[in-house]
Amino acid sequence: MKLNINNRQGKVSPALQSKIEEWLEASQDRYGVISSAQINIEQSEREDEVEAILHIKGKDIFAKASGQNLYVAIDTLKDKIDRQLAKAKEKLTNKKGERKPVPTEDEILVDEEQLEVEEG
Repeated sequence: MKLNINNRQGKVSPALQSKIEEWLEASQDRYGVISSAQINIEQSEREDEVEAILHIKGKDIFAKASGQNLYVAIDTLKDKIDRQLAKAKEKLTNKKGERKPVPTEDEILVDEEQLEVEEG
């Protein structure tokens, strides 16, 4: 996975960089669909903003979060991205062409009874 972390006002601290890398590695292990990630950090006097663009198979995921400090913003961003990754992984695994569930005997009997009622 390619990872690019940018801070628009300066350098990214090693602690912040390791926190982001650990989160993305854990997400990669859990969902396994991330090919690259771009993280942009912007700090201002009032609040800090973090935005992420993750490239996965078939689409890009974007999220933006802000908070009182960078760690709060990153935690909020984690939650947003993880929800989107879970949804994307679910869509990838539930594509058209999968096997349909086999109906149980009870379902078959109910269908046959409904046909008899409709015909009769």
